[in-house]
Amino acid sequence: MFEKTFIIAEAGANHNGDLNLARELVHAAKESGANAVKFQDFSLKNLFSPEEYEKVLKIDSSWRESVEALSFKPEWHEILHEEAEKVGIAYFSTPFSLESVDSMDRFVPYYKVASGDISFLPLLEKIGEKKKGVFISTGASFLNEIDRAVDILDSHGVPWICIMHCIMLYPAPKDKLNLGFIKTLKKRYSTKIIGFSDHSKGVEAPGIAVALGARVIEKHFTIDNNLEGADHKTSLNPDDFRTMVESIRQTEVSINGENRIITEKEMKERVYARRGIYAKRLIRKGKRIEMNDITFLRPNTGIGADETDKVIGKKAKIDIYAGLPIDYSFIS
Repeated sequence: MFEKTFIIAEAGANHNGDLNLARELVHAAKESGANAVKFQDFSLKNLFSPEEYEKVLKIDSSWRESVEALSFKPEWHEILHEEAEKVGIAYFSTPFSLESVDSMDRFVPYYKVASGDISFLPLLEKIGEKKKGVFISTGASFLNEIDRAVDILDSHGVPWICIMHCIMLYPAPKDKLNLGFIKTLKKRYSTKIIGFSDHSKGVEAPGIAVALGARVIEKHFTIDNNLEGADHKTSLNPDDFRTMVESIRQTEVSINGENRIITEKEMKERVYARRGIYAKRLIRKGKRIEMNDITFLRPNTGIGADETDKVIGKKAKIDIYAGLPIDYSFIS
């Protein structure tokens, strides 16, 4: 599953409460090169305490209606799962309640934990009990909080955990992406998969993340950036998502492992590009060769410049004419 970068089209709530649009997102995600399409299973009731939320944010109640309109209907899981199977793309979702973990279980091969729920320990326990792979976002989380979440999931014996580096800003400015932290996650969680959930604009950051070691990329996805809704403006449309996928695949090809690989063509280039030792002037038979007798030129068809110490002080066995590459058969 993770041999190549696993790319998730985060449809989230970009269905706008419309099942037909949700179906369209599944098809478009497949056509755009994603390996999986993911939705978010929430409702006003299972995610918010509206009165407290309004107190904290100092807002009125007008937001409630829009959240209700974007709510995911539990019966959609089966429909979208079947749609995804038809087109050949994985389907899964982020549960935002204990109940939604159960309602989607038959239809998802793995789960996603949102950054805000890394401290929702009962949810982690519930997901762990399902013994499926888990993607877990880590936006605004300290390492000890990530450790705790990983320990809970490990205690249930889930088959794999993907720890997703994430910045909890929408959109996340490029200078706040902290992509170097991917290296820290790789070292600290060497037995886990490391990924990147990208909230920045544009297509550049995921390729950089892959170069740093991310094996999973998640990016918000929409059919149309002009649609109404909170996430459409900061999501990639199908054309841009396809461009991102192509960039990631090119990055994979360019990385090509951690060992030094010198191609057959490069080996030939070594001959043309590297310096050999040449006679700068006539070197008579029997003369001990000095530095001012030689010069260093391309191509290296005799003794290389890196073996100068094996030539200086040696006697010429024959007359070596100016311009000849010096060979070991010429000296003793």
